[in-house]
Amino acid sequence: MGQPLSDLRIINAETIQTRIHTQLRELLMMGRFQPGHPLKIIELAEVFGTSSQPVRESIRQLVTERALEAAPNRSARVPIMTLDRIDDLRRVRLAMETLAAEMATERVTAKDIDRLQTLLDAEKKADDARDIPTSVQLNMQFHFTLYAIAGSSTLMPFIESLWLQIGPAMRQSADSFDARDGRGTELHLRIIEGLTARDKAAVSQAVTDDINRSFQLLVAEMEERGKQNLSSARTLQMRT
Repeated sequence: MGQPLSDLRIINAETIQTRIHTQLRELLMMGRFQPGHPLKIIELAEVFGTSSQPVRESIRQLVTERALEAAPNRSARVPIMTLDRIDDLRRVRLAMETLAAEMATERVTAKDIDRLQTLLDAEKKADDARDIPTSVQLNMQFHFTLYAIAGSSTLMPFIESLWLQIGPAMRQSADSFDARDGRGTELHLRIIEGLTARDKAAVSQAVTDDINRSFQLLVAEMEERGKQNLSSARTLQMRT
């Protein structure tokens, strides 16, 4: 006898659910949705060409993962970051990602280094062309390729969760940074040099400097935006 149609529907639904959840996670990590951006189930279902149910389930999971927060009318939104929350995420990222980098240094192969170098070269090309979306995607691929080398199935879910939470805000720092002429990839180059030398301390420090720089850019961007908003509010008060 052939496979029951009911079973086929279940498998198909799970496949759609997995695809939507994976794509939304990647979009959040790459900062395609800015803090405060609303995600409406009906609109997303139309974009993905599916029913509302798999989108609703994916959003529910992302709320559980703290990548989104529930909002009225069956929607969700990207959380708005505070400076305290950003510093908290920075500290935890430093702890998790430097550990993964050190573990990767112990296991890295020449093939791994070649793959990282290929990503770095592509990232530098995107930086020089001011292709920020591609640069952001390649930056994420570089980091996750590095951390995957560590071979830790325990660390990776934690790191992914951190990137889910900070990705939307980090995109703002990328938009404000001139990464041309190797400025965007210099710390990744240091990582590769440290891996080649099997120098765990050098790799850990390069990852630390990379994370800290991106957070410093983000905080500066937020503070500047705050000043502009305050100035606009004062101007409006004077006019009224």
